Amino acid sequence: MSHGTVKSVKKNGSQVDESSREGSESLPPPPDGGWGWMVVFASFMIHIVTDGMTYSFGVFYAEFLTYFNEGQSKTAWIVSILVGVTLSSGPVSSSFVNRWGCRTVTVAGALLSSVCVVASAFAKNVTTLIFTIGVGAGVGFGLIYLPAIVSVTVWFKRYRSLATGIAVCGSGLGTFLFAPITDALISNYGWRGAMALIGAFILNCVPLGLMFRAVPERPITPITEPMLPKQNKSPLKRSQSSEQVVRANGKFEDDVARLTLSQPALNKPHEQQKPHSRQGSGIMQRPDVLYQGSMTSLARFRGVSPERVQLSFKREEREQSCGWLPCSEESKAALAEMLDISLLVDPVFILFALSNFLTSIGFYIPYVYTVPMSAALGIENSAYLISIIGASNLVGRIILGYISDKPWVNRLLAYNVCLTIAGISTAMAMACWEFWGLALYATMFGFTIGAYVGLTSVVLVDLLGIEKLTNAFGLLLLFQGIASLIGPPFAGWLFDSLNSYAPAFFVAGGTISLSGLILFFIPMLERRSKRDTTIEQI
Repeated sequence: MSHGTVKSVKKNGSQVDESSREGSESLPPPPDGGWGWMVVFASFMIHIVTDGMTYSFGVFYAEFLTYFNEGQSKTAWIVSILVGVTLSSGPVSSSFVNRWGCRTVTVAGALLSSVCVVASAFAKNVTTLIFTIGVGAGVGFGLIYLPAIVSVTVWFKRYRSLATGIAVCGSGLGTFLFAPITDALISNYGWRGAMALIGAFILNCVPLGLMFRAVPERPITPITEPMLPKQNKSPLKRSQSSEQVVRANGKFEDDVARLTLSQPALNKPHEQQKPHSRQGSGIMQRPDVLYQGSMTSLARFRGVSPERVQLSFKREEREQSCGWLPCSEESKAALAEMLDISLLVDPVFILFALSNFLTSIGFYIPYVYTVPMSAALGIENSAYLISIIGASNLVGRIILGYISDKPWVNRLLAYNVCLTIAGISTAMAMACWEFWGLALYATMFGFTIGAYVGLTSVVLVDLLGIEKLTNAFGLLLLFQGIASLIGPPFAGWLFDSLNSYAPAFFVAGGTISLSGLILFFIPMLERRSKRDTTIEQI
């Protein structure tokens, strides 16, 4: 009996690992359509609900400041912990998805976050809101966040960039809609009534999550014995030698042999070729599952065939008795891979992770403080500024996602330039004192910051390769979660100390622009690494 083998293939200078095991099979190939478009719709709507509430939380924040009067810094911990827990729970969510699938995890997250948000309507102080919204809803949104992306990517290959682009655009639309809706709900029902209604609205993610079907498996036609060529009872023609007949049959037998090697299940008896009932989905072990660009673009840039990016899973899954915890081999492997710290010795990844950390520090400050800052300036309808950020963010994600798949676009350069502009515009927002000036800032910030969310995974693949994406993305989620805990409370502390919103926006602008500027050093690091490799080979 042969054992699993691992071989390395070099193609166009790119190193690709291929693993094959006896008794293994590939996940169903993405159908690029069909029910997949319903999955895109469900993900789009889920992004509207979850990100809409998160990014428009500045409206609630201004209300909490007045109602509880517990200071800017302490009140900011609510949204800070909400975002930090949502992002940091990514690796755990991935293991849950691997064990129970996208549908179950999404429904569980929707129920948990809905209950916690409704419970927030009865809070007596900010500390209670930190636990109900920050921790409770944060864990729930974390269970929703990952499946909403993963469920789309497994359905698409050629149109993956378009499909994921449509799905994540729900975030911008949700921000655009939720800010004025939340403001109107607070005006009519108070913040407690508005919180209860939004909590009930989150329950819509339950039927949407049920739409995250797994990609259907293609039926395997069993072959019990090869169909030999029809024998000719007449004697061989003088022009046809016996050697030609043997050669013809030998070509046919080679084809059958290649077929059975590529489909090991065909070697088994017919009664053993029933579909394998897996208790885990194994989705997160797929190296391309977090990649949001099109696979055709990936093949062009990385020299890797899309069909090569597949997951092999064990036919016989070894389960341990761990109660409700995801203890399957696949789940543990997914969790271990997303928490693998081996990339921390790679200078390119370290620089990119530092950039992500700096971006995340300043990213949520405009969402939280734009409303109270503009209200302090005496500007009416300040909630509409959040809507403008959301609308321009939607347009930015579409345009940046579209051009990033073009062969003539340097995606790292586009990413760097967008972050630098977003940071500079945030710092310059303090020069505005009327609605139209702040609206111009909101437009610029919303459009350019779309690169941070939409291009992170594709730039990671360009820099590190598809085989390291899961590991890199998992570590980045942890960095982003930690940084999100720092930004808004620190900005609130600056206001409490200096009684001005200007320092907060200067900090946000400085960290975001610095995050873009330091990435201009990555090409220099890559050239140095390539030069060192050449010297070692000599």
